[in-house]
This record gives sequence, structure tokens and C-alpha cells, in this order.
Amino acid sequence: MSSITKNSTTPTQHVHTPPRAAPARRPPAVPWTLPLGGTRVDSLTGLRWFAAFSVFLFHAKGYVGESRALTDLAALGYEGVPFFFVLSGFVMTWVARPTDTTPHYYWRRFARIWPLLAVTTLATAALTKWWWHAPISKPNILWTLTFSQAWTTDHFMTLNIVTWTLSVEAFFYLSFPLVLRILLRRSSGTLALVAAAAVATTAATRVAAQLLDHPAASERLLVASPLALSPMFVLGVCTGLLVRRGRRPPCGTGTAAALTGGTILLCWAWEQCPDLLHPFPFRGEIGFFDAVLMPVFALLIACAALSDVRAGQGTRSVLRSRTLVKLGEWSFAYYLCHAVVLKVFAHAGFRPGPGPLRDAAEMGAAALGALVVAALLHELVEQPAERRLRRLLPARRA
Repeated sequence: MSSITKNSTTPTQHVHTPPRAAPARRPPAVPWTLPLGGTRVDSLTGLRWFAAFSVFLFHAKGYVGESRALTDLAALGYEGVPFFFVLSGFVMTWVARPTDTTPHYYWRRFARIWPLLAVTTLATAALTKWWWHAPISKPNILWTLTFSQAWTTDHFMTLNIVTWTLSVEAFFYLSFPLVLRILLRRSSGTLALVAAAAVATTAATRVAAQLLDHPAASERLLVASPLALSPMFVLGVCTGLLVRRGRRPPCGTGTAAALTGGTILLCWAWEQCPDLLHPFPFRGEIGFFDAVLMPVFALLIACAALSDVRAGQGTRSVLRSRTLVKLGEWSFAYYLCHAVVLKVFAHAGFRPGPGPLRDAAEMGAAALGALVVAALLHELVEQPAERRLRRLLPARRA
């Protein structure tokens, strides 16, 4: 590159200057600082089992007789659902790779959840028509198989009452590339503020559901729609980003687990004394304690994941035991089939008995039956279908 300059003592002349170097490309503002994406997270797989089983207890609460204390404790099993939502955001952030492509990511998510959803939905429809002799709503099947039922009020609950959560998860999967792109370059302080805002937003919707007089259909949109539940997913993404940047929780997995259990017991105590926090008494709405438990769920998930990073140093964890990991692998199938199995048991005469021992025996039989069905679904449907669908992917390009 040449330029023409003027000198006060010499006539005008051409001065040749060396070419300017191109400005160096700035690195990402906040790059990945820990190579954690390839680390196995068996501890989180083990936690998935406890979440799935807690949802089973929630749906089985009608089979524990007339004990209010046991019924209220089983009702808290619903909190396994928000745990799954926080876990989804964390795990997807944990395994994210810069070389991945959005189409590949979407196809893997589809291969992971749709085949088992389709099989269990059609099986439930067959049971409904030929065994329970109840009418089948074809629109309900369509809403379920297209992951869209959680966006409606008339078709929110379909043949299998748990499938609405997959509609919510599908929205999370769809929005994850955009959410990650927005949050990836934010500072750690900003991520902490976003996480706090996610908890506060969830708390606001739960309090509004308690204070406002509205029909049940409106409540579903307020507290159970994909948009209303997105803060849980965002909390998981923020937690995953903070962990991958080297931020460490203030405690270990054991302490986090004890804190989670203690918080659940405090929520149960609140149910027994609902007027303690006037003017916000507990009135039995599902998900009332979501915002209370979201932070401890995120803490437990982060601690468990980091324990897997340290596993190479010889640390041990009950969550990584072979039995719990296998149960965790079956957890998705267990989650999808348990409500249908409970309905089968009820149709066969499963009712609250005259005493707690009979209740416990019948609940145990239903839990074991759902586990057997889940194992078969996982080994014969879920895994083979996912492998076959993944083989259809073209070679990945960076």
C-alpha cells in the first residue's frame, strides 16, 4: 500500500509504506474453558431414575388410602418434572460442541424421543379401545405425536397423561440452539442474574396462580405451558455454562443431595401447616413449590456432574453404581409407561386397601410391573429405533 505525504523541508514525494497487517480476529468473549463435553455423566443418569420414580409416586398417590400426610408427600413427586426440565438444559449445554450442526442436533433429539412416544401412544390407544372400551380421540393422538398438545387447553391431557411434558421438552429442544447462542457470550455475572430471574419468574407465576381466580384451562397456560416452563430450562443452560467455565459449587454431591431432601421435607411440612405463610397459603396447586426447588435441583445436578469429572481420580459415588445407571437408562421408558401401567392395575382391581401394608404391597407391584414394561420398551424399541434413525444422518460437517 502506498501513500502521498508532505514534508516541510522536502518537495512532495511518494513514500512507500509496508502493507498493514490485517487486524487479528478476536476470540470469543467467553470461550469454553473446560473440556467437559465428552465426559460421561453417569451420575446424572442415576438421578434421572429418582426423578422418574418420584413422578410415579405422584400418579400413585390415589392408592395410599386416606392418609393425608402420605398423600401430600406423594404429591411432591410431581417435582420430578421440573427436575427433568432443569436437567435437560444442563445436559444439552454439557454435551454441546462448536462443530455440531443444528440439523444433526434436531434429528438426534427426534430419534431419541419420538419412536418411544409413538409406540406407547398407539399401545395406549389400543388398550383404551379394546380393553377399557372408551372412545378414542383421533385429534388427541395427532396433537400428541406432533409435540403440540401443551400449546392447547382442550387437548392438553390426552390418552397418556404424561406426554404433555414431551411437548414442552420438544419446545426446549427446538429453541436450544438460539438460547445457547444468546447466552454463550454472556459474562458469568450475567448468567447468574439470568438464572436468578428464571427462578423469580417461576415464583411469580406460581403466586399468581394462587391469588388469581381463573379456570383450570387458564392455569395450564400460566404454569404449565412451554413458555411458562422455559425458565427451568434456561436455569439448566446457565448452570451448565457456569460449570463449563470452571465455576465450582460451594458443596459436594452428598451435601447437595441432603439439601434437596431437606427442602422437599420443608415443602411437605408447609403442606401440613398451610397457613404459616399468610397471605400465601398452600391450596394444593400442582407445582406450587417449583421455584423453591429449582435452585437446589440445579446445585445437585452441577455437583453430580462434576463428581463424574473427578471420577478419574478414584472417587466413588452411589449415583454411578451399575444398578442406578441401568435404572436411569430405563427412566425415559418408565416415565412414559408408568401412568398406563397404573391404569391397567386399577382396571384389574388395584384400589386403596384397608391398611398401609396392603397399599404399599400394591404400589410396589405396580412399580415393579412398570419397571418390567420399561425395560422391554428400552431394549426392544427405544434403543434399536434410535440407532436406526441416527444411521440416516449424513456425515457430519463442521
